[in-house]
This record gives sequence, structure tokens and C-alpha cells, in this order.
Amino acid sequence: MKTKNYILALFLLFLNGCIKVDPFINLQMSPNATALERLDLLSIENKAELKNLIEDHTYFDACVALSGNKVIYEYGDKNVPYNCASVRKSIFSALYGIAENKGLIDTDATLAEIGIDDKVNPLTETEKMATIRNLLTARSGIYLPAVGESEGMKRRKPSRGQYLPGEHFYYNNWDFNVLPIILEKITGKTTGDLIYEWIAVPTGMRDFVPANVTYQYSDDTEYPQTRVYISAEDLARFGSLYLTEGRWNEIQVIPSDWIEQSVLAVSHESHDADLLEHPFMEGYAYLWWVDEDENTLWADGAGGHFCIIDKSENLVVVVRNNTGMSSAGYLFYNAQNPYEPNEKGDLVYKAIKTKL
Repeated sequence: MKTKNYILALFLLFLNGCIKVDPFINLQMSPNATALERLDLLSIENKAELKNLIEDHTYFDACVALSGNKVIYEYGDKNVPYNCASVRKSIFSALYGIAENKGLIDTDATLAEIGIDDKVNPLTETEKMATIRNLLTARSGIYLPAVGESEGMKRRKPSRGQYLPGEHFYYNNWDFNVLPIILEKITGKTTGDLIYEWIAVPTGMRDFVPANVTYQYSDDTEYPQTRVYISAEDLARFGSLYLTEGRWNEIQVIPSDWIEQSVLAVSHESHDADLLEHPFMEGYAYLWWVDEDENTLWADGAGGHFCIIDKSENLVVVVRNNTGMSSAGYLFYNAQNPYEPNEKGDLVYKAIKTKL
């Protein structure tokens, strides 16, 4: 069983009485929710073993596994919309595929052509030659301050102007933070509205509503970090689209050609130095990590948020860690720091896979 630190629990209770602890978002069910079908591929004994594995060997608070778009296993707070951290980027990738298919954006357009600059740190003429595709593959060559950068990202960041657009892979929050804002500028809609209308409604997501997207600003850049709160169940629905060439039942949600293109690794460990510091993955596609050894696709978020796609097994495994749903909860999480690395996500995924 998971152990709770008694002193930290008392500290959280103290915070409840001293600071505002309302959730960061309003928890509500979508009016367009539909129930997921179920498939009995795992025995009662299998499910019990998986439950024990999660509770005894991980800090995960939720898990949902789908075969196609049918539930085969679920655990914990599967309908709580946690902040999904960098998993958001893979959702942004899908939005771009849909936008391109609608004729709203050309992914080969340059930042100069679509009028993108940074008011705080103006782009050079060379930086403005970066394309949307360069940003989607983290190869923009723009090395400016960005909200949400980890210490490792700051340490690995090349010098400004060191590489031309398209020349070098660097896992770059400036790229990731600008991408949703470009779509907002082009469509006149918020990122929350776009996810809701283009993905959540067609797939019948239970817990996602437009208000589940928030923004974190900084004085260092014009562009905020766009935070996406999504439940394990709804994230699994999203992941299942990558098993079905973008279809949900009879609805083509994400264009099939984008599904095919966007999951092919553009950067590879053998010749992209920044990938060497991500030893669990061998490649990076369009905002998706690629485990070439296991032939799986990963949306990967700090703190323990993983959506793992195994097309050969027709399997999606989502595991989530509650990294704080309120200011007090966020402090409590960081005090505990139960960071779940890729290895723990892989542990759960392989345990489910071996039981099929």
C-alpha cells in the first residue's frame, strides 16, 4: 500500500486553514459525455495483480487501458482531470493535424509569414524563418526563455543563434508554448474550445470541458505555458485515435495522413545529442516520443503522466499521478516529490500487455 507521510499530511491540513485551496479548475462532467464500452480480456485475478502492482510499486493514482476504444482495465481516480504536464504537447500535435486538414494552417509556413514574434525578446530575421513544422518537431533554432522550463532544459539549451531552424533537435518549451497560441490567433478560439470541439465531443470525453485549459504567464516571454487538465479515461480516448488512423467509430477525428506522418521520428538518438539525455526514448516525432526498441509511442509528462500507444497490440495504457489539484495539493505533491519516471509507466504497460 502507498504510505502517507504523517507530518506532511498535517502540513496540508494546516494549509487548508491558511490559504485558498479551491481546485485550479471546475470539476464537472461534459454534457456531451458518452460511456465507454468494455471488453473482458483480463481475468479477475489479472486485475487484482495489476492493482497490487500499482499500489505496491508505484505512486500512480489512476490507470486506464483500452483495447481499441474499449476498456479492459481501470484503476483509481480515472475521471479526475489532472494537469497532464507535457502530455499536452501530443494533444497540440493532433490539433495541428485537424487545423491543416481544415485549411486553416500550412505547417510549412514560417513565423514571419504568419506574423509571429516575441514582444519581450524580439526574434531575429533568421529565427522568423522557422516553420510551424520546425516547432512541431522541436527543431526551431529559437532559444529564448520560456515558461515551464526544467533545470535540465535550461542547462541543455544552445546559445542563441547557435543553430539554424531545422538544424538541431532541442526539447524546447518556447516552441511548445507558442504552438497553441498560434492556433488561437488563427481560429479565434481558445485552446480549450479547440480541444473540446475537435476532439472531446467527437470521442464523447466524459470529463473534459473548455475551462480545463489554463495559462501560466511570465515576464520573460510573451507566450504563456498552456496547461491542460484531462482525466485518465479521456486521455485514453485520445490515445485510441492513434490505433484507428484517427477514427472514433465512424467519425474521422484526426486525419489519417496526419496520424501516419506525425508519429514518425524526425530526430534520432544516434545523431541528436539532446536525445541522449532522454535515454528511455530513441526518437522524437511531431510532439510524440518514440520508443523504437519497443515500437511504442509515448506522450510523456513530468511527475508521472504517460499515454503509451502500442499499435501492434491494439493497446493504449494511460497512467497518471496527481501532481496537485489546488494550491495546497500542489505544495503537498512537491513536498513529497513522488516523481514517477518512464520506467514505472513502462512497468505498468508491460504488465498489462503480458496479461492479454
